[in-house]
Amino acid sequence: MKKVNINGKTYQIKQTIRALFLWEQIAGKQFEITTTLDNYLYYFCLILANNKDCTLDWDEFLDAIDNDPTIVVEMTKALADISKLEKMFESDQTDKDGKKKD
Repeated sequence: MKKVNINGKTYQIKQTIRALFLWEQIAGKQFEITTTLDNYLYYFCLILANNKDCTLDWDEFLDAIDNDPTIVVEMTKALADISKLEKMFESDQTDKDGKKKD
């Protein structure tokens, strides 16, 4: 699980179904990232979903990003790293034709 530091506190982030459910609950629509707001809301939901004791609210999250834009860079890199690992794992589980190995 990757981590990001916001306002001196470390938060774990990981793509989870809980984050998707939170996103849909907050956004009031089916999960689909089509706007900048959707994207930042997803980042916020990743924090909420993976940190049960999280007290960070939406305004604090936005203020932190305004004050330190590298937070978004860190989160984006962390998600890209997670995606790469997942793809590597999937390729280890399939043969050259894309069929699952026994």
